[in-house]
Amino acid sequence: MGKGFVLILSAPSGTGKTTTCNLLREKIPDLKISVSHTTREVRQGEETGVDYVFISQKEFEDKIANNDFLEWARVHNFYYGTSFQSIRASQKNGHDTLLELDVQGVETLRKMKYQGIYILILPPSIEEMRARLKKRGTDSEEFIQQRIETGKKEIKKYKLYDYVITNHEVENTVDIILSILRAEKVKVSHYSPPSLDIKELLKDGVD
Repeated sequence: MGKGFVLILSAPSGTGKTTTCNLLREKIPDLKISVSHTTREVRQGEETGVDYVFISQKEFEDKIANNDFLEWARVHNFYYGTSFQSIRASQKNGHDTLLELDVQGVETLRKMKYQGIYILILPPSIEEMRARLKKRGTDSEEFIQQRIETGKKEIKKYKLYDYVITNHEVENTVDIILSILRAEKVKVSHYSPPSLDIKELLKDGVD
């Protein structure tokens, strides 16, 4: 059994990341989800252990001190982090893992030269992003503007990623992600010989 892939997905607020990830889970039933830890409050309809692991700031800072996180960041005055344990367990069992990260988290992983498939999802326009955030009806105008300004900074970091997808329509976005995953799995660098005789032929490389 081969080692599973880590699919690292980022998107500014109001881009449709949650809807995209939910559909991706439907398309790949065996896809494991790395549930991030956060100190922000639970939103309506969210569940701890499903959407996030909701913990206090003190608990989060204790985990930082214990080096429990692969990466962590402070965004909009809240902590977000990915535990080592959740990723390692999935990969060891050969499962592909979906990791939702903000740009700060991706910058951390890139500095570590962490192996994964890095994908950035962008909105068709800033105005569309604003409209989607307003449609939620959960945030004040001031907070929406704060998220938009953060989103603009995140968009400028697009070169951190291997792939960039404009989310015009979620079905198409998910189809593109599935195509990327299929292509990555058959790259030469990831090839695993299916038999001993082929493995023997490949020992000395290409003539």
